[in-house]
Amino acid sequence: MLVLIHKECGGPALEESPVGEVCAISVDRFPFSCFTCLEEIVDESEVRLSEELGI
Repeated sequence: MLVLIHKECGGPALEESPVGEVCAISVDRFPFSCFTCLEEIVDESEVRLSEELGI
């Protein structure tokens, strides 16, 4: 499962989808609020992708 992590707080930037995977975020979706800390994320430099194994 791919998860978008907010670099500032270290928590998930988006609520997990039923599919459990984030494939891409289009540029027009910025800015959006971090799901964890509710700070505004203005561009992709503020997030990182993390692959977590849901075993």
